[in-house]
Amino acid sequence: GHNVELGRAHGISQDQVNLMDGDGWKDSDLFSAKEKAAICWAEEVTNMTAKDNDNAFEDMERHFSTEQLVSLTILCGLWNLTGRVAEPPGGRIAFQAGGGE
Repeated sequence: GHNVELGRAHGISQDQVNLMDGDGWKDSDLFSAKEKAAICWAEEVTNMTAKDNDNAFEDMERHFSTEQLVSLTILCGLWNLTGRVAEPPGGRIAFQAGGGE
């Protein structure tokens, strides 16, 4: 959906998009080592396992400044937050008319 369109608007090819559905990106030559580090970190943040993955953190430190690492972590967290609020397990939130009821 909207993630694909956003990626395509920023130069991600359809072949790269296709590899993101699974682990194919890990062994692909279509992504640089820096891009793979960012993808891995985004997955770790999304799965809430980043704090336990020293290898992923060290890989991020090799390719990104501390400021960039923090910014990417915040971006992933916010993106996941909006997705979880908009589409929680079981479907979208059914807001009720009438406010604080």
